[in-house]
Amino acid sequence: MFLLPPSVRDWLPEDHLAWFVIDVVDELDLSAFYGSYRADGRGGAVYDPAVMLAVLLYAYCTGERSSRRIERRLVEDVAYRVLAANQTPDHATLARFRRRHQDAIGALFGQVLSLCVKAGLVDTGVVAIDGTKIAADASFFANRNAEELAAEILTEAEQTDAAEDEQFGVARGDELPGQWAGGRDRRDRIRVALDEIQREKARDYESRVAERERKERESGKGLTGPKPSPNTARRAGARKANTTDPHSRIIAHASKGVMQGYNAQTAATEGQIIVAADVAATTNDQPHFIPMAAAVVENLAAAGDAGPVGVFLADAGYWTAANGTTDVGAEALIATRKTAWRKAPKPDDDKLLVLAKVNRGELSLRKAGEILGVSYTWVRDMTKRYFGTDGELITTRTSEPEPDEWIPVIEQVDRGEISKRAAADRLTVSVNRVNVMLAHVRGEHIDPVIARQQMDDKLGHLIGAKLYAKRQHSIEPVFGNIKNNLGYRRFTRRGLDAVQSEWRLICTAHNLLKLRTPSTT
Repeated sequence: MFLLPPSVRDWLPEDHLAWFVIDVVDELDLSAFYGSYRADGRGGAVYDPAVMLAVLLYAYCTGERSSRRIERRLVEDVAYRVLAANQTPDHATLARFRRRHQDAIGALFGQVLSLCVKAGLVDTGVVAIDGTKIAADASFFANRNAEELAAEILTEAEQTDAAEDEQFGVARGDELPGQWAGGRDRRDRIRVALDEIQREKARDYESRVAERERKERESGKGLTGPKPSPNTARRAGARKANTTDPHSRIIAHASKGVMQGYNAQTAATEGQIIVAADVAATTNDQPHFIPMAAAVVENLAAAGDAGPVGVFLADAGYWTAANGTTDVGAEALIATRKTAWRKAPKPDDDKLLVLAKVNRGELSLRKAGEILGVSYTWVRDMTKRYFGTDGELITTRTSEPEPDEWIPVIEQVDRGEISKRAAADRLTVSVNRVNVMLAHVRGEHIDPVIARQQMDDKLGHLIGAKLYAKRQHSIEPVFGNIKNNLGYRRFTRRGLDAVQSEWRLICTAHNLLKLRTPSTT
């Protein structure tokens, strides 16, 4: 028994994270949260959004996302009780709050970034962009093709009709109990999955032809292998969608195979402050470099940072000629190939003879590895690098002439003095390659070969190499903190908009921890 009412101020030390979160929430503009509630006093009572938000932010800062576990901590954990002012919202209330305000929660990222700017933690001299794979709240085995999805809808409809007939007989069934709502929700998700398949027909014949033509235009070389045909398009494996989270995708996950998930894009400063966060349902990082760079500039301007970005850093997964040459408001340093391939020395002639035998099928990868004293993966990679399918050595040199040799010839084509075919014969390249060279001479876009060489020159320069070396310790510790320290390896919500909001909330929690203790991760 207490003679006087207890004060929660006595329950935690003054430097506890909970007090810091409360102070931060007091600094935030919560009008987007309060604006969704009635202001006339009518309707049911609700918990104060500031209290709910403080609980949610603290939970994410301490690696807790389960609404049920948060509900239990609101009873058992002193810090949670302080944050909630001794109130105990249940897990359903917590989940509804997170779902109802997902857009406002995602927008908190910008406000917390502004606090980091005011605290002097954001140095925009170096910004590294990278992506990490995050598992979706869905099973890989829940993927279905269009035929299976349609059959599943019919099956569930028949089961529902049979159950209703058994329960209601010939009655109208207006009193349908709530437990059937889950079935209707599942059918809605199946229909969304069908829409995803129809919207993204990646194996459609016309799409494959258009993609092949695009790649040939960009490279200036004809692609090897059989050309697409309507028959091969029909034989191709049917596109699938996930019935649990239709927006998620089957994503390659390094040496771990594949996963059902998303590609979480992040940009961070050298001080490991996240300045942009996005989520995509793609494996390839290439399409996201320019949008992420633009998001960095926009977010920093909105946060009140007037200083320009010095340099954007990205690994080889982001390299394209367009990404390397497009003006993004700062210098861009993008690796043009994987580090291991860039640094690996060319094997000597004796090793090349062994690799040639591997390519011809005369030696296995492991046997060749034993002979050379290397791993079988090295043998595999070097065989692919230096040998073609016919066993002929492909050197790293190209037979294509240097730019100072082909530019005068292409200028003649541009002036109409010679034909493209004559230029192709003189330069011993394809007509498609001549078209790319011509576009470069006309200033329509930079030649990919020249763009790669220019980027390699910048990366090979002492200043460029020192700058690029900062990439790893700028962005990788961010992912380490999020995945290992906070334990966020899987999204708990479903749908692209929902995981966008959740990823930005996770990144907001990371920035909050950096704001509280700038010297630690």
